[in-house]
Amino acid sequence: MTAKSTRGPSAANGEDPVSPMNLVTDLPRRQLAMLSQSASTLYRSSESLRQIQQEAAQRASQQHQQAADKLRDARDFGEVMAIQAELLRFNMQESAQFWQRLATAVLTLQSEMISGAGRALEPANDPTLDALQRAFAATLNGSATEAATH
Repeated sequence: MTAKSTRGPSAANGEDPVSPMNLVTDLPRRQLAMLSQSASTLYRSSESLRQIQQEAAQRASQQHQQAADKLRDARDFGEVMAIQAELLRFNMQESAQFWQRLATAVLTLQSEMISGAGRALEPANDPTLDALQRAFAATLNGSATEAATH
């Protein structure tokens, strides 16, 4: 949700967008939008992690099948040891690559989540913390009209 929404109170229709009561009523919509964006990011990242796992499993399956075929045809102990050494090298290399790709995907997820939270907190025409505090204080004091005049 990179585009700004035009919903909510605006000065064009006669409502004060920074009015404490408008801020309180607009808060659930903003929270839901941020939660939906976060869920979307998590689902995309989950798909990415699953794809990394699937690709690693496919490569390992192919390599182990080739090793099994070679072991069936092996004639002496030296060949068996060479095949095992190659399989060990492959497993070590693949595991390092797998964890590196997994870490990259997780860091990308973290970056997207943080940037999404940053966009939600952008101050462009958004209410100030002071206005929100006045709105909540007014609802606790029962004087919503007093807070709306500030």
